[in-house]
Amino acid sequence: MKPIHLTEAKSDTIRWFRGLFSPSAKPAATSAELAASAPRFVPANGPTILVVDDDPVFLKATALKLARNGFEVITAKDGSEAISVARRQKPDLLVLDINFPPDVASGGSVPWDGFRILSWLRRFDDFKLTPVVLASIGDPVESTRRAIHAGATAFFHKQMNPNQLLNLVNASLACARPAAATSP
Repeated sequence: MKPIHLTEAKSDTIRWFRGLFSPSAKPAATSAELAASAPRFVPANGPTILVVDDDPVFLKATALKLARNGFEVITAKDGSEAISVARRQKPDLLVLDINFPPDVASGGSVPWDGFRILSWLRRFDDFKLTPVVLASIGDPVESTRRAIHAGATAFFHKQMNPNQLLNLVNASLACARPAAATSP
């Protein structure tokens, strides 16, 4: 019997996980369709979370995880869509990917990344106190340092347990509520 190396097992798991969410014969779903297909377990006044990521697997898995835990979830797949949706929907918290590939990031004239989206949103009064969790697959130490320095509430490394993201979202919302209640 051939021993299974950790990288082989990891890639098999990733292929299996991606297979769960890949459409069989349908074209790729838009972010609005992904959000609409997520089960709704939303209390009447549940917090709204905007998840922004170019990876449809992470986007759908995160939307499902948050929706199953009582959040209303809206999604966006790039920076310009994120800004537009955020200004229109005014979410209570954002989960932003840090890195977007050039073809997605440069869809317009602005090369978006999570730091630029965060900086842009902080210009508006509606988003000065909105908690933001930045997410990436990159170096967790450096990414955490940069995320906190940029004004994010927390950083989520995508290889961590998805329950950790849920804990970060809940903690960020809990910390934001007293600040929002006392602001004029």
